[in-house]
Amino acid sequence: MLEDKYCDTSKVTIERTTKDVVYDMVVNKHYAGRWTGSTDVFGIYYESGEHSFFDEMEKKLIGVILYGYTVARNGVKSISESLENKEVLELKRLWIEDGYGSNIESYVIAQSLKQIRKDKPEVKVIMSYADPGENHIGTIYKATNWLYQGNKVSHAGSMYQYRFGDDEQWLSPRALQAKIGVCGLKDVLKVYPNIQYKLIEHKHRYLYFLCSKGEKKQLINNLKHPIKEYV
Repeated sequence: MLEDKYCDTSKVTIERTTKDVVYDMVVNKHYAGRWTGSTDVFGIYYESGEHSFFDEMEKKLIGVILYGYTVARNGVKSISESLENKEVLELKRLWIEDGYGSNIESYVIAQSLKQIRKDKPEVKVIMSYADPGENHIGTIYKATNWLYQGNKVSHAGSMYQYRFGDDEQWLSPRALQAKIGVCGLKDVLKVYPNIQYKLIEHKHRYLYFLCSKGEKKQLINNLKHPIKEYV
């Protein structure tokens, strides 16, 4: 493995694939632990250096990257009123097996964006979020020249994680809703007054523009939330 060295990207390919090929990887390896609605599913492959029966180079599936239309209420309009839903995709999942070099993530993102630009010329903007709850601040987006909008772009109120004891796993509001039927703090405390809870930090949002320079400039001038300095 490559540890912290650079990856030989000539051995890396991304290929469109299907949910059934990468589902287990997403659910079992990505920190979110669940699948998400995706329109563009890419497997990340690395040449093993060995040859198959047909003398082709063997490729190992080492990761996955998923894109899809945002399901957030007013997610697209929170970028710009001039954008339509079909013009925005969200980078929803990225997971790569450890040990393939410090530059592999940036290479994979760049290659997948190139493929989306080719296959879906109507897409003008890609957005993605970095979750501070997982100690993510978006370093990879900074490295690949995305634009940062801060973590105040959502109008959602305060949200909390919950757990039933010191040895229990923290549950997201959605997970708690599925478990006990409520997730708002006041409602939860009525049912479980001794439950532990902590405030969830809002996620950082990043944008990447696939449109022409002229369209990019116009969109930036009409953003609902200004571009900010990186965290």
